[in-house]
Amino acid sequence: MKSIDIIGFDGRDWSTESIELLRNADIVAAGKRILAALPPELSARKVPLGGNLAAELESLLRQESDARLVVAASGDPLCWGIGGTLRRLLPEGSYRVHPGTAAFQLLAARLGEPWEKWELFHCHGTDTPLPWRRILRTPGAVLYGDPRRTARQLAAELIAAFPAAGNRRAAAGCDLNTQAELVVRGTLAELAAGAVPDQALSILLILPGENSDTPDCGFGREDADYLHSKQMITHPEVRAIVLSKLRLPASGVLWDLGAGSGSVGIEAAELVPELKVHAVEKNPERFAELAENIRRSGGNAFTAHCADATSLLDTLPAPDRVFIGGGGDALPALLTKSFEQLRPGGRLVATAVLVESAAVLATVLAPYRQELLTVNVSRAAALGEHHCFKAENPITIAVFVKPENE
Repeated sequence: MKSIDIIGFDGRDWSTESIELLRNADIVAAGKRILAALPPELSARKVPLGGNLAAELESLLRQESDARLVVAASGDPLCWGIGGTLRRLLPEGSYRVHPGTAAFQLLAARLGEPWEKWELFHCHGTDTPLPWRRILRTPGAVLYGDPRRTARQLAAELIAAFPAAGNRRAAAGCDLNTQAELVVRGTLAELAAGAVPDQALSILLILPGENSDTPDCGFGREDADYLHSKQMITHPEVRAIVLSKLRLPASGVLWDLGAGSGSVGIEAAELVPELKVHAVEKNPERFAELAENIRRSGGNAFTAHCADATSLLDTLPAPDRVFIGGGGDALPALLTKSFEQLRPGGRLVATAVLVESAAVLATVLAPYRQELLTVNVSRAAALGEHHCFKAENPITIAVFVKPENE
């Protein structure tokens, strides 16, 4: 390509700079709505972009390598737009970006609300559960919807997950900066009930609320908050210790093997939203509980696998952290194989209830074991008119660390 310019269109007027770039272009590529809004006097060939954006752009770049190309997008092309896709296809420095005003900025201007602390959430083209705890705990959350999940529907999903949020201040913006623009203020419950129509081009804003309208961080939840069978769950006290020993990174991959209810992986994902969690559970009944627990939690970057862990590990992305909460007779092989796949500097934490499993943790991978400890939890229980402490089964925890040079 002679030159590639990526320009943002605010939905109403083209800037002087944008008009000059369009006039000098050989090809203008954009969605049909933006192509229809181009100045009429342009001589450039117009190429409509559809649903398969990456493939269409890649083909255009390959076939028109000598053309002066302008790619137009709504708002800021680098805010979940064409700019991000082209960045993955082009070498650094081979294009220029000329941003417009993003939709969330337009909504902030209409409402007179400062937006520097807002967090943005993208719901285009996906039906995965909303990370509702993270959304409702932010100083201000903006959710970009699509025709399948409009602002009204997103509001309803959040209330279904956490009903107390219905009292939160909220707003929706539809078709911003167009003739059909609509901005609606109200509570989240009012928007979910239909105060805002189901417009395809809509965004939802949730503003801060009282503590009673905001969920907790999701750390240390009670066992009753999870579906689980036969007490096959890492209890809150042990879960807290395990998560502290994992020393979760800011991003990366966590394996939760023998996941059971998935409580460790789910709370890890709540604590570190950029962490990609892969939970493996081979028992179909427990896997169904795991899947439902993930759905209730909001999903985050969480993938569940119903399989035998030892046969699956070669197909998973290499982990930065591993938690093993089960394993049975396969525990020695599971420990060894997981540690082999662990990235240098990574940590593996395993728990055991059975004496035989504790013995495995004390012997396998001994040169790499940093800690071996036992956790004893006793709870007060009624004894006539008084109370006594009743001990639970002790839990053995082993921590293994892979050297940076391996």
